[in-house]
Amino acid sequence: MRRRLDLFPEILNAEIDLKTGRTVMHALDSFNQYVALEHSIEDGGGAIQMFHPRYLNPQVHHAALGTRDRSPEAIAALENALKALPGVRSVSVDPERWFTNEKGLEVGGAVLFADKDPKLELAIPEAAKKAGFIWEAKDHGGHGGGGADDHDEWSEMNHAFSGVCLLALVILGVLQLAIKQPPAIVRFGPVFIWLALFVFLFVRSDRGAWPLGPVSWWDSFRDWDTAQHRAGIGMILAIAIGDYVRIKRGTPINPALGKWGVLVIGVAGSAMLFTHLHTTIDPAHYAIVNRMNVQHLGMATSALGFALSKFVWETWRTPRNWGQYLWLIFLGMLGMFLTLYVE
Repeated sequence: MRRRLDLFPEILNAEIDLKTGRTVMHALDSFNQYVALEHSIEDGGGAIQMFHPRYLNPQVHHAALGTRDRSPEAIAALENALKALPGVRSVSVDPERWFTNEKGLEVGGAVLFADKDPKLELAIPEAAKKAGFIWEAKDHGGHGGGGADDHDEWSEMNHAFSGVCLLALVILGVLQLAIKQPPAIVRFGPVFIWLALFVFLFVRSDRGAWPLGPVSWWDSFRDWDTAQHRAGIGMILAIAIGDYVRIKRGTPINPALGKWGVLVIGVAGSAMLFTHLHTTIDPAHYAIVNRMNVQHLGMATSALGFALSKFVWETWRTPRNWGQYLWLIFLGMLGMFLTLYVE
């Protein structure tokens, strides 16, 4: 069978499944020898019952480029580095329309056509960096299967759901303080909310990576934002487990371990938010990036205030009378920032 297929150089590869009797062949778009292929297979003792041709359109990647050296040799080296990536079909760097931004970087544009492979979203910027260029991907209505608007809505939904969960935690926290003997739903409610938030973000936080996307769990850590998301999700699970152990009657736990644990997780989480800042080389996007960074700084400040105020109250019971509500206020602020977040 494969020897017969080798007679047709326009067929690039073939996947033959003997159990199901199906074959998937990838061929150049110029291939049109269907009748000759059928006769060749029959001469080899096989048979083709039906063809289901389908065209594979390349995915378009638009990007802004930043560099200190845009000499023809540097641009040629960049194009060669990108073309060497598996799945990349062609690369075109605009040689004329360049300008210098306020950071002294020369900024231009490029377009790349490649097979649909989410791994390229990590490989392309890495290859450009090695060639001395910053590759800043731009969405033009098709990237990732839905365009920029679809990506923004996905991210905003993740933030909004997280914010609603935190606001629900604030309500349960107030009820726990107001009711001398709160019912089980009030006492254990926070545990279920933390677990629901963990499961939601574990599945949805980065849709290009496992479990929703084809990028493996380990490969996704090559992206700094994704790695931070994973770390934050792990902290949520730790809080859920710690909260359950604290509330469960008859389960011994050192109070110092609980308050120090919340402090460490809160400070670590706020540190990640303080460093989870976006950058751009394109002046047209400065306002959007600044708005996103202000929102992240607000989240980071609220998370830090929550961790410190809760630790201070549980350690020294200060400020008196209202100190027990201060950490709930900061938690509510964090919930509001998340709920109202806009990409």
